[in-house]
Amino acid sequence: MSDSVASSHSIPITLIGGYLGAGKTTLINKILSYPGLPPGTAVLVNDFGDINIDESLIRGASNDGTVIGLSNGCICCSISNDLSKALDELHGLEVEHVIMETSGVAEPARVWQHCHYPGFTPMACVVLIDASSYAARCQDKYVGSLVRAQAAQAHLHVVSKADLNPGFELHHLTPQLSSQDPDLIETILRWQHVDDGTFTDLLLLNKPSFRAQTWYQEETIARNSLDALLNNLGKSVQRVKGWVDTFEGIYKVSKVGSVATMTKLKDNEPRPTILGLVIIAYGDACSISESIEQAGALASGQITMTFSS
Repeated sequence: MSDSVASSHSIPITLIGGYLGAGKTTLINKILSYPGLPPGTAVLVNDFGDINIDESLIRGASNDGTVIGLSNGCICCSISNDLSKALDELHGLEVEHVIMETSGVAEPARVWQHCHYPGFTPMACVVLIDASSYAARCQDKYVGSLVRAQAAQAHLHVVSKADLNPGFELHHLTPQLSSQDPDLIETILRWQHVDDGTFTDLLLLNKPSFRAQTWYQEETIARNSLDALLNNLGKSVQRVKGWVDTFEGIYKVSKVGSVATMTKLKDNEPRPTILGLVIIAYGDACSISESIEQAGALASGQITMTFSS
């Protein structure tokens, strides 16, 4: 790690990357709630809906809802599929450091290139490695190259879910630490990389294509219908996340690969503003639709789908 500091005329950017379900959202939550987070830190996320910001931290929001001011002097900003616009907004604010979450299917090195933006300088790329699924993902004929590239493009590895695979070893020369390390956030905030000349050599020539399909819930469903949907989705589905209203209560839903978890919303917790699921899979939109139809869990009148690449 270099002791040199970024130019006083530019704002340093730390990237947080990693494959779908590796724990990026959990890490971002830790950063936002970290007592030692310096005032003037901005956290850029893909979707506010994924980030459970403690209501006691929220000071206010911008008129368009893309920027949330926090009581600790920091801000949280939505990228909203337009990184340059988000950076332009941040440049007009009193920001000293940017923490940026990348998409789970993105190559950090490509995002790093876009961080050479007027007024900003990329500082380090931190990639989360899911100990419970990394080895299997690397062997996957469709996504293995991407998972390996994400790890190779990191300046610092953070190993998550080690409790699910205690014997996991990551055979890389890149420095690494556990997501449970007590100095995790402080280390990430201070980590700095200077020479990014090797990044170009690590870019994928043929990156797999992914599609995201969003199910907006229109009526309450039975819990067993939700179970059936999650259990019967095709192998191309890599990630499922969201909130679903069932007759038994509202559940926070997460599925990474073949492992699904559902956590029931407590009575004293605020109700989610949007109910539904985001389903991310490799292949085209038709393959996702076919997977959902094959699951046979939901009636057509219960869902409204939108697609994005």
